[in-house]
Amino acid sequence: MRKTALIVDDSRTARVVLQKMLETHDLEVDTAESAESALTYLSENRPDIIFMDHEMPGMDGFEAVSAIKKNPATATIPIMMYTAQEGELYVGQARALGAVGVLPKEVEPVELSKVLESLRVIGEGAERREHYDEVEEKFVTGKYPSLEEFDLDLGVLIQELFDQQRAILRRDLRDSQAQIAARVADEIQAPEADASRKWESWLERSKPVFSHSVTVVVAVFAIVFAWFYWKAEQTGQEYLQENISLQHALEEQQSVGTEDMLQIRRQLTEYQQALDTTRTVALSSLEWAANQAAQYGFDELPLGDTRLSLLTDLASYLEAIDYRGLVRIESHVGDFCMSESATDGFSLAAADLPAAQCEKIGFESSEAYELGLRQSVAFANYINLAGERDSGKIRYEIVSLGSSSPLLDYPATVTGVLASTWNQIAAGNNRVYVTLYPDEQ
Repeated sequence: MRKTALIVDDSRTARVVLQKMLETHDLEVDTAESAESALTYLSENRPDIIFMDHEMPGMDGFEAVSAIKKNPATATIPIMMYTAQEGELYVGQARALGAVGVLPKEVEPVELSKVLESLRVIGEGAERREHYDEVEEKFVTGKYPSLEEFDLDLGVLIQELFDQQRAILRRDLRDSQAQIAARVADEIQAPEADASRKWESWLERSKPVFSHSVTVVVAVFAIVFAWFYWKAEQTGQEYLQENISLQHALEEQQSVGTEDMLQIRRQLTEYQQALDTTRTVALSSLEWAANQAAQYGFDELPLGDTRLSLLTDLASYLEAIDYRGLVRIESHVGDFCMSESATDGFSLAAADLPAAQCEKIGFESSEAYELGLRQSVAFANYINLAGERDSGKIRYEIVSLGSSSPLLDYPATVTGVLASTWNQIAAGNNRVYVTLYPDEQ
């Protein structure tokens, strides 16, 4: 079955040019001259990729991307911005909204082919379509409650991009290793007189290989690509160890001078530093993502089953990168404006009630501390069994700060303030934060 691409652009010329290039890949191409038309099209059709212009009459490209990613039925469709806009800031904004990247209007056919291959639009068959249908069915039927509670769009996008981009870096690293191995073998067999000249040539040719890997790490820095880095870091470590083994072989042959060896060591050190930076970015991104659902409701357990779903998702990714260290879970309790009833105890005050008439605002410090430690049975069991699951690699620390460290300031006085306004602030302070403290390597 032919795959379909949708081009959204108000310029007929731009649509035709891109359509001709896409049709050379045996793609069925549909077009829309506005974002509104594209959304209407997507209500009944499901293309395999969307090329989205930025500046269009009415709804612009960014607004359209946001609308598509907020709809669970279309959230998994990869979107490539196809625009004259450029610059790191624009690319970052596009990716933050859910676009996988940016293509210039004067895109070369070769560059377009690479994009289609990396997104598995060409060369994959029906397997990818079936995978998308399966993912969509699971989200629609509610089989991923933890991701729905967390952030449906973010979860789908990160998993999609992780699968799409991991193959690219693995291929680049594999090519790098093959080139290094071939050139080292040549140097081992070469005469002593030719060693210096050949190694200078080798180093010059190898620079683009390593530079490309580092450029990939920097260019793809955004939270939505974090999970791509975690797996890439593991693969990179394996190739780094093989490179070090080759270096030792060269030392035994003693066919390379001291200065050449120092250059190799510096290059390997820089590569290791790039991998360390990648891991740091990945951990920071994981921490950021885990805290996007920090708030919990007035009558909700701070450490209940919803929090457990987020924690198990986080732990699975930490295990994938062999994380060793502490996961600190810190709870905070908001000072809510409350009313008391004879049967139900304290509950949130009516929205239109003046805050001055609230029967109680906040809890005593000791009571707030205890409330911050409330856990479901499943959550408590998960924490208690953590050491048995992974031999203590991931440790958990539960801390309650009660109401002592509000994130948002409350009004200086309740005079003239409604209960609804007061409780909005309290809801922002009713939160659970996760912080990662990796062990020193």
